[in-house]
This record gives sequence, C-alpha cells and structure tokens, in this order.
Amino acid sequence: MTWLVASILQATPPFGIPTGPDYGRVLLNAAFMIFWVIVSGVAFAIMAPIAMRVFNRVTPGIDEMAELKRGNTAVALVQGATILAMALLVVAVILK
Repeated sequence: MTWLVASILQATPPFGIPTGPDYGRVLLNAAFMIFWVIVSGVAFAIMAPIAMRVFNRVTPGIDEMAELKRGNTAVALVQGATILAMALLVVAVILK
C-alpha cells in the first residue's frame, strides 16, 4: 500500500515550494525585446518615407505638404491612415 501512495505522490507536481524568478530567462527575454524594438524602429524608419511617396503618387495634382500647412484635416487623416496601414503591413511581415 505504501508503494501506491509513494507512486501517486511522485506523479503529482510539488505544491507550495517557491522557486523564485528565473533571472536568466528574464534577461534573455529583455534582450529579445530590445532587439525587436530596434528592428521595428528601423523598419518603420524605412517604411514611413516610402508610404509618403506612395501617397504622393496616388494623389496627383494635390500638394499634400501645402495642404497640411494650411491645416487641411482631411489630408492629414488620409495620410495618417496610409502610414498606419503601411506600418501594419510591416508588422505583419516582421511577425511572419
């Protein structure tokens, strides 16, 4: 009977034993986070000017910068949405 109790106790996980955080894993995850923040920042720095050029090519006859200086909110919203959509594409590529 004691061998049955011993085998059951060995199969169950230990409860109530505090092990503490694994600092090596925490530091490794922090290093990966910093790496991906840098990669994402570089990708966005490359993507934003490309998105602006694409937006300028799609809307011929409209000087977006002049419209933004005049305070045209509609142009600002559409241009912001274009940049946001391009950023979501970059995120999708990075996460793939």
